[in-house]
Amino acid sequence: MEISSSLRANPKKLLLADITLLSAAFIWGVTFTVIKQALPFTTPFLFMALRFGLALIIITLVANRNLCQLTRKEIEGGILTGAALFLGFTFQTWGLVYTTASKSAFITGLNVVLVPFMLWSLGHQHIRGKRWLAASLAIVGLLLLTDPTGSSGINRGDMFTLICAVAFAAQIILLGIYSPAANAVRYFWIQLITVTILSIGATAITGGWRLESAADLWVGLAITGVAGTAFAFLGMTWAQKYAQPTRVALIIASEPVFGALFAVIVAGEVLSGGAWLGGALIVTMIIWSEAGNKT
Repeated sequence: MEISSSLRANPKKLLLADITLLSAAFIWGVTFTVIKQALPFTTPFLFMALRFGLALIIITLVANRNLCQLTRKEIEGGILTGAALFLGFTFQTWGLVYTTASKSAFITGLNVVLVPFMLWSLGHQHIRGKRWLAASLAIVGLLLLTDPTGSSGINRGDMFTLICAVAFAAQIILLGIYSPAANAVRYFWIQLITVTILSIGATAITGGWRLESAADLWVGLAITGVAGTAFAFLGMTWAQKYAQPTRVALIIASEPVFGALFAVIVAGEVLSGGAWLGGALIVTMIIWSEAGNKT
């Protein structure tokens, strides 16, 4: 995506775009803790249905005039991308039942590193040595973070979250295929419909209708549904008009850092020195693998 020289020359717009992207990364980082705190009062699938249903209502109200012009590609891409999004959030949300918010944030961030390797496995991309080194060191970071030889070891939540990272990597690939020819809001609207329907269906199949009234639950839905899904997406869509893709990726890479810090400072989670080192190594490799790279 090329940005015109007139937009690059507008420092105020660029600064506002950076602040918007950083705010989105912060909100997404916060969601790891608020989801974990909300899950004792409901089931993962019902939480997802309420979260994405709320975001769907907001996007429908904001963009209702624009939704009548849906194209076949937007519907097709929205359904496929929404299915990947559903899988990603399914494994992330279930993972948070068993693992900590801080570990979930760092492991989820691996999706950026996984994208080129998934493309390579499909024969669509050549991977340079830098990518291989970054991925190898990110794996070292993952081992330090989860400490498989320690007393707790790798738990099922860590494994669920790793599968979530793969699903989110697939979603990024699908975005690259369908988003260039799609209207961003309409495309996202179909994704929201898809995730909401699949979440309701999964709730019905598993019988997970438990819902207890609690402040942590309502706050969690407000932050994830309103701020973390609807508003963060709209803000990111606007910001991407003014920021280069690599710049966007590097700013969004701060999400797991915010996630871990919020979990430790607010929720009182404890990470060992080795886990912090592993998390720092993962984030560093995400940034390094994206900086100045197109392949």
